[in-house]
Amino acid sequence: MTTDHSGYLEMLEAKKWKPIHAVLRGGTLFYYKNANDVSPKGSVELNGCTFGTYEGKYVKKSTHPFAVSKDGAEVFVGCLTNQGDLETWKRFLTDAFTKQATEALTKEKVKTKGGAGIKFKKNVASAGAGSAMGKKVMKSIVNDETTTLLNAMKALVQAESGSKPKAEELEANIVKIAVKVFLLVENKSIKGSDLLKADAPLRNAFNLLVKVFNGRRRAKRERVIEALEKVEKELQEAQRIIVELLSPHITTKNMMKLTSVFSVVGNLKFFETVFYDDSVEDELEKLIDAMDYYTQFHYN
Repeated sequence: MTTDHSGYLEMLEAKKWKPIHAVLRGGTLFYYKNANDVSPKGSVELNGCTFGTYEGKYVKKSTHPFAVSKDGAEVFVGCLTNQGDLETWKRFLTDAFTKQATEALTKEKVKTKGGAGIKFKKNVASAGAGSAMGKKVMKSIVNDETTTLLNAMKALVQAESGSKPKAEELEANIVKIAVKVFLLVENKSIKGSDLLKADAPLRNAFNLLVKVFNGRRRAKRERVIEALEKVEKELQEAQRIIVELLSPHITTKNMMKLTSVFSVVGNLKFFETVFYDDSVEDELEKLIDAMDYYTQFHYN
C-alpha cells in the first residue's frame, strides 16, 4: 500500500503546537518530526473517527485548526495555514475513517557526510537573516530589485489580510528560506539545476498572471477567476517540486515556513482580492512587472 496523502502541518501536543510531517496511509495517520526520519514519532488509527473543528483554548490566530475524534474524545488536533489545505486533508482523512489500520512504510536512513558536512547542516538549520552567516548571504542575494519586490508583496498581503504582522512574517519567511537554499546550493547539497524543475510551473503561473492583470478590467470577472484558478494549480505544482527537493535538507519547521509562503500568496482568494483593490494598484503593478521580467529570461 502506498501513501494516500502527506504534507506539513502543526499538531497540538502537551498544550503546544509542534510542526510535523504527516503521512496518511490506509486507515493510519503517521507523523514525523522531519520528513526524512526513518521511523514515525507517533501514529493515530483512524477507523471509526470523525472530523470536526477544533475550538479549544489553544487555537492559533490566522490558522485553520481541526480535530479528529473517536467516541467523543479528540485523538488528534492539527492546524493548517490555509483553507485549501484544510479541505484537502479533510477529504483524505474522512476517506481514511472507513479503512483499516496499516503499518508505516519502511524508510532507509538518509546518509550524511561527516565532519564539515554535519557542521554545515547545523549552520544551515540555524542560519537566519539576522545571524552573521545570514547577513553575509543576504548581501549576495538581496538587491534593490528584490527589496522592491518584497515591499510590494508585503503591501499586498497586508491589504488582503488586514494584518501587518502577517505581512512581516511572510517577508521573514521568504528571506529565511532564501538564505537556506542559497547555502545548500553553495555547499552542493542540492544542485541549482534541480531548482529549475519548478521553473516551468512558475513561468506558466507568472505568464498567466501578467495576461490577467493586463486584461482584468475588460474581461468578465468569471473569466478572470477561471484564469486565476489555473494560476493557483501551477503554483501548487511548483510548491510540490520545491518541497520534495528541500525536504531531506531542512527541518519540518522551516518547511512549514516555505509552505506558508505559498499558502498566503499562491491562492485564488489572495489574487482575486488584490486584482480588484484599487488601493494597492501600484504595489500590484510592481509585482506583475517583476513576474514579467522573470519570464523574459530562460535558464538552461
